[in-house]
Amino acid sequence: MSEKNLTSEQEALVKSTRRFDLRRILGALFVVYGLIVGITGFVTVGSTDELERTGGIAINLWTGGAMLVVGILFFVWDRLSPVPAEDIVKSDEQVEAERAEGEAKVD
Repeated sequence: MSEKNLTSEQEALVKSTRRFDLRRILGALFVVYGLIVGITGFVTVGSTDELERTGGIAINLWTGGAMLVVGILFFVWDRLSPVPAEDIVKSDEQVEAERAEGEAKVD
């Protein structure tokens, strides 16, 4: 089964599942927090008090940059290796079959 042979309901399921992929959520969080920490580091880079406490390293600036890189890598990973549509559809069919089996046992 290829993505071209999916019904509209299955296409909607695939889009929804891919939209809420954990890699996208984590990537967004890393990018947002990376921006916040990076901006904080950029604003306080001239602060001698902070540089003394961290041994002369602009730790917020470096950490923010690293978090941005990790967040972007999550997005690249999601883009280059999306969840196959066949796996999503098979998983949904399996869940439906288990649900129907459970309802049959109750009756």
